[in-house]
Amino acid sequence: MMKTTAFEKFAPAILQVYNRDKEAFWQAVMVPYLSKNKLSSMIKYRKTGSELIEAFSGLDENAQQILRDFSTRLGFDITTWKSYQKKAEYFKDAYPIFSFLVIWMHEEKMNNLLERFSDILRAAVYGIAGYGIMDVNMDEKVSSPVEVLVSQALIAEYEYQMLDVFGICPTNVKILHRIRSLFLNAEIREKSVRSKDSPYSFEKPEECGYKAAHLLTPFMLSLESKGKADLMEDYLEVFFLFGAVIQIIDDWKDLEEDLSVGHYSYVSLGYERLWQTKKPGELAGLIHNDKTHVREVYDQCKHLIVKSQSILSKLHDFYLSRIVDVVDLRLDSFFRKELRMPDD
Repeated sequence: MMKTTAFEKFAPAILQVYNRDKEAFWQAVMVPYLSKNKLSSMIKYRKTGSELIEAFSGLDENAQQILRDFSTRLGFDITTWKSYQKKAEYFKDAYPIFSFLVIWMHEEKMNNLLERFSDILRAAVYGIAGYGIMDVNMDEKVSSPVEVLVSQALIAEYEYQMLDVFGICPTNVKILHRIRSLFLNAEIREKSVRSKDSPYSFEKPEECGYKAAHLLTPFMLSLESKGKADLMEDYLEVFFLFGAVIQIIDDWKDLEEDLSVGHYSYVSLGYERLWQTKKPGELAGLIHNDKTHVREVYDQCKHLIVKSQSILSKLHDFYLSRIVDVVDLRLDSFFRKELRMPDD
């Protein structure tokens, strides 16, 4: 008898926790980001929290085995590449998103897709690895032709397997093409101005969400199954809005490294006069310690959250709204804990 994989266990485990006590589920998800009464909340929801942790256990190993199996036939193990390892935390960001996808599909009665959820996770592994490896190589002063080609092979496998699960139709083909085009256009714009300018403007933070859009592809592909393809543009806007918040948090984490390769991300805007004159570490320190700047970036992120919630309210999508609530809590937690932004 074949052993059940972590991917196969994932959706049933999430639904078991969720269906037993829905409010406890959401509270347990939000506890890590709550600053007030965090200890008491952790104690109150520790059973639910531990069960969620158990549902996530083994996912990394499962993902790595899938990638080893894929790359072994090519003569190497991509999980040993630095370009893969630098983006490995993207998988940890993706798993909570996919737990929300399970809930969303469950509440929207997409049982046929839930039955193939392990296939959705498998497809997502190829996409996250492919886009991540390509992104790292494009950031390097000297990229690896082999790694760039493998990233394309991974993305091709990701798109094929997504279509195998969700079905081939004009809408789904359009969605995958849109996601790929947005990523590539963002990369082209970013690399064409490297060490000269930023590809972003402070008034359009939502453009930061284009490169992370592939993480949310299954949500978009689900619209056709649900008969909501006509709402695709509204949902895309929502995903770009709160996806941009996730990307901006990531930009804060990578600030010094980005500056060292001449990539002036959204969070470095306003410091154009110093891009060429300060060392990356020194400039990153100045930006981190500029409380006015930190607050301005935070306010822009908050605006994205409010706008996405407003759209979801009009769409009457309560469950996706809960996901945005969690992103909002993550935003507050990061700015106050990591950037030491004072409370209002």
